[in-house]
Amino acid sequence: MEDINYSKNKEENDKNRSSIEIYWEIYKDLDRIYSRFAKECGLSDGEYWALVMIREGCTTQAEIREEFSLNKQTIHSAIKQLVKKGFIRLEIREDNQREKKIFLTKEGWDFVRDHIDGMILLERKAWDKMKTEEQEQLTKISQKYNNLLESELEAYLKGKQT
Repeated sequence: MEDINYSKNKEENDKNRSSIEIYWEIYKDLDRIYSRFAKECGLSDGEYWALVMIREGCTTQAEIREEFSLNKQTIHSAIKQLVKKGFIRLEIREDNQREKKIFLTKEGWDFVRDHIDGMILLERKAWDKMKTEEQEQLTKISQKYNNLLESELEAYLKGKQT
């Protein structure tokens, strides 16, 4: 990986460095908001995101990991706690005895309706407070950054393999 050289054009590097550091802080702030909400609901971050993914249709731990890029142990612990809390139940799949399907219990559905859907409503309220053009700009710029970062990662990994 190439070194960051701040001596070539210090003024430009300071500007870029500070803007990306601001972006990192914004990203961390958003993560803290979701973490705070999860804790207020009595959930760990992993439990919260597992319930979000289950609400969105994920039915196995593998699907949750794929959708949210959480590690196996985090998801396993979260699922174990959600079973203990009575929010989900697990059933062995007929087609794959090693994998269990996840189902929300009645208590789980009630919790999702009261809390997870509540956060979605808060997200929509915040989103609706932005002008349509701001929403479009945020979406477009976020997607562009993600695509560029993915491209940089691919180039880095490709170079690492040679």
